[in-house]
Amino acid sequence: MRLIRLFLIIISCCVTSCVEPIDIKIEGVSELLAIDAMVTDYDSVQTVYIRRECESLEYDEKYPPFENASVYIKDDNGWGAFFEDQGDGRVFKLSGHQFEPGRTYTISINVDNKLFEATEKMVPLPVVEGVKFYPSISKDGEENWNPILYFKDNQPEVDNYYLFAQSLEWIRNGSQNRYVPIQILSDVGLRGDMDGVDIELGMGAEWQMSSDLYFGERYSYNFLTISKSNYDYFAVMQSHIENDGGVYKPTPTSPATNFSGKNVQGQFIAASRKVLSGRVSVNNIVER
Repeated sequence: MRLIRLFLIIISCCVTSCVEPIDIKIEGVSELLAIDAMVTDYDSVQTVYIRRECESLEYDEKYPPFENASVYIKDDNGWGAFFEDQGDGRVFKLSGHQFEPGRTYTISINVDNKLFEATEKMVPLPVVEGVKFYPSISKDGEENWNPILYFKDNQPEVDNYYLFAQSLEWIRNGSQNRYVPIQILSDVGLRGDMDGVDIELGMGAEWQMSSDLYFGERYSYNFLTISKSNYDYFAVMQSHIENDGGVYKPTPTSPATNFSGKNVQGQFIAASRKVLSGRVSVNNIVER
């Protein structure tokens, strides 16, 4: 028995010493670009992220920086400007310009002599009256406060598309996106005695929003208007988040991009944005 064990140990050592690291190169993967481009009428600095699809946020040294990459944006009123490269051809920033709702913006991104373009209209925000909170009792018997957003559609004759997030980090983080569930929200069909939208229900997932705030606790919500193209893009992610039944269930699907060109993923978003913040107090409590 000892001889068998000794033999197995020797064989194991020999096999281990013969194994060398294998670096498998997948051809064509690095050709696919992921572009995260968002401009709003709220932010003072606009940022565009570009990366190879195979790169993570912690850029590995084996992926060289993009050379001669550029980002240019213009509106339908004749204004235009270049974003400033932050040094590696992956992050571009633009400051000093106030983006305006109602204008149509076209962004042009050139990477390795390949042009990618997208056009979006920045739809104005609806009239937002604010956030109210209604009480509920948790499973532990504690009193929690759930948010309700009060607003009126500014285009009642068309479908409106909105995105709610507790933080924009849920929407974007570096060059990788963290997606939030969204729905089409409208004041049509709401209860007549409560002209508001239950944010918890609108988001579709409790863990994406603070629906268990305590009295006196601080809140901060982002409210953005988005286009139908942007909505469809996020909706694919929503489907995967809410219906995940295991590994690759449902089958992973790449959302359609609004960028022209080949081998590109991502979305250009031109959104009107409002941040609603404060504390749960007696001034913003309603009965449901």
